[in-house]
Amino acid sequence: MGIKKSLLLTIVMVMCGSLTYGQDVNQPLPGSFTLNPKSDGIKGSPYLFETPQLGMISLGDGKIYEDIPFNILLENNEVFIHMSGENNPPLAVKKWEWIKTSEENPRVFRKEVFEARPRIFEIIFENDTEKIVALHSKRLIKPTGQKDGYSGPQYETYVHNINFYRLKGLQAEEIKTNNSGLKEISGDQYTSLKKFMKEEKLNSDQPQDLKLVFEFLNKN
Repeated sequence: MGIKKSLLLTIVMVMCGSLTYGQDVNQPLPGSFTLNPKSDGIKGSPYLFETPQLGMISLGDGKIYEDIPFNILLENNEVFIHMSGENNPPLAVKKWEWIKTSEENPRVFRKEVFEARPRIFEIIFENDTEKIVALHSKRLIKPTGQKDGYSGPQYETYVHNINFYRLKGLQAEEIKTNNSGLKEISGDQYTSLKKFMKEEKLNSDQPQDLKLVFEFLNKN
């Protein structure tokens, strides 16, 4: 085992809990599924990202680890570490405070209380009084037609949904990102905001772009 891989394994054991990361071979892996008899396969993934992302993960004890390959299993509201290799199943991170992706414009994930339980949110914007967040979810759409010799392949497909919220304490208000929603968000800055979005080719339905929208509104 190389030095870099050995070091990553040590870090993962610290994050996931020593001697508790093994999995019963008779149990399904996180994010696994059973095919519908009508299906020819699965398109997409139950995880947030199609492939694991490198990120910085902060644990509850204040320690921060960088360049950790992670993904988020949305249905279970869990973060997993993904070691390379077919014999290394995803390992759940037990206690963490925040995650930041390793990219030029990093994405930040954190747990916030929503509907009386903690949920993993992507942080879009925050100040002393409120947070703007994205709640990601995926649902598996199954084929409805009957398979026969004349029909083409039919796949079960994971569909990605994103809902945006304004959090103030324990109160949550859903934010719409269509034109009427943007008007409500921006007020008298709507005209300048639309110009900015057109120049930057922003899609307010995308978290990274909505982050730029709120940064623009709060610096003007």
